[in-house]
Amino acid sequence: MKALGTVALLAAIVLVSSAHIGSPDAWYEGNTGPYHVIVQVATPGVVPGVATVYARILSDGRPANGVDEVTIQANKFDALAASPPPEIASPVAGDAGTYSGQLWIMTGGSNSVTVTVRGSLGAGTAVVPVVVVASRRLELDPKLGAVLVAVGVFLFLGLVTIVGAAVRESSLTPGVAPDARQRWKARVAMAASTAVLALALFGGSRWWNNEDTSFNHSIYKPLAATATTEFVAGKPALDLKISDSAWIRRNDSTWLRAHRANQWTPLIPDHGKLIHVFMIRVPDLLAFAHLHPPTRDSVSFVSSLPPLPAGRYRVYGDIVHESGFNETISTAIDVATVKEAGAPTDPDDAFLVASSAPKDARSVLADGSVMSFDRPAAKFVAGRSASLRFLVTAADGKPLALEPYMGMAGHAVVTRDDGSVFVHLHPSGTISMASQMAVTMRQPGDSVSGRLGKRIMASEAMAPAGTTGQNGVVSFPYAFPQPGMYHMWVQVKHAGRVLTGAFAFEVERSNS
Repeated sequence: MKALGTVALLAAIVLVSSAHIGSPDAWYEGNTGPYHVIVQVATPGVVPGVATVYARILSDGRPANGVDEVTIQANKFDALAASPPPEIASPVAGDAGTYSGQLWIMTGGSNSVTVTVRGSLGAGTAVVPVVVVASRRLELDPKLGAVLVAVGVFLFLGLVTIVGAAVRESSLTPGVAPDARQRWKARVAMAASTAVLALALFGGSRWWNNEDTSFNHSIYKPLAATATTEFVAGKPALDLKISDSAWIRRNDSTWLRAHRANQWTPLIPDHGKLIHVFMIRVPDLLAFAHLHPPTRDSVSFVSSLPPLPAGRYRVYGDIVHESGFNETISTAIDVATVKEAGAPTDPDDAFLVASSAPKDARSVLADGSVMSFDRPAAKFVAGRSASLRFLVTAADGKPLALEPYMGMAGHAVVTRDDGSVFVHLHPSGTISMASQMAVTMRQPGDSVSGRLGKRIMASEAMAPAGTTGQNGVVSFPYAFPQPGMYHMWVQVKHAGRVLTGAFAFEVERSNS
């Protein structure tokens, strides 16, 4: 798994606020036919750009033998778009069972990477949804800029001088000095060439500035959001609004064109919820809530507040669009002490209020059971794949029988203490199930907005209950993008009750 996370360190310098905050890579763990795969897609920070794909192929928990070929292919979320042919991934030296390759991502937005494995056990395919956005503008180094200006001035003066010399002396017999008329014609030619070159430079400058402005408009910015508290039936509630004009006026094509804004597709449920809202109190990070408010207009999401202590809270909202584009909106809110909370808005809502910061690898849950962090002996290092494995046991030490929690064995939230990293994890990785369904089920007829979303909602309604933690174990594939102090909340379900464990740890800087 070491090589699987090597590119994450490079990607860590790019702040991507798409599906997550400050966590640019897409991680997927699941099956491709007879094989089990862990896939990491390191997305480019510019578009077009090159994505690096790592795929670890396992069989019975070990590096798979008899793998004949692993291919990777990039696909744009467009049922009518032609896909490039698949690329053959190469084995990674010194890391058995791991393959890597690079793919050009030509357009931003909702994309996917298809990983196909063929071997002695058979063949299988996994589709990994990937959000690719332009997230940065490369700055010109001042020293290089000074050199380029000097070279440009030299070339400008050189070209004007060449034009003057050509007009003044090109028709003369060798050894004959130019007369006054020829020198006058040379000056006129030099003045004219100076004007033409100046106009060309001015036009080039205007074109460059327009392109730069256009690119700055294309740099991804998450939808703006606001959060307020209000009272519903006399009980405190959180009202999270997507306040961005591009979302509120998403159906006004005239306004969108005038403001160079893209048209957003409707929201679709992920794990059966239209939005996943997380509240984290700062700076102590002792209070945490995971809520699922409903909405009437896809703008305002209102949820009953659990009995949280007063303080300032970071608020995050995970949403998925019909195109498969998933993103995290964020804001902050000051909350007064919730003395008398109303009934939970959704049966899957849960919260945790701790009296002190987590200090070890054990977290006592609300029902008396214990969640243990099965940490590896090695320390966590930024950019390297991390083993995030948890064991839930009853008071007598026996593994607890876990139930599916919103279609998964568990859910987890990881945040860097300063808020620069936030990610919502599942045992299947960082990807959204709804996004995976969107990129897999897309058909030509889905060019009509809303059609695909209806099919996805129907598929979610008919989907099986989901996976459960085997023998009380739940794990999450991930690599921490930055060094620093982190908090992690892990949520599982037992006996119809959502249980939340809290952990804190440090991630060290890579020396490589």
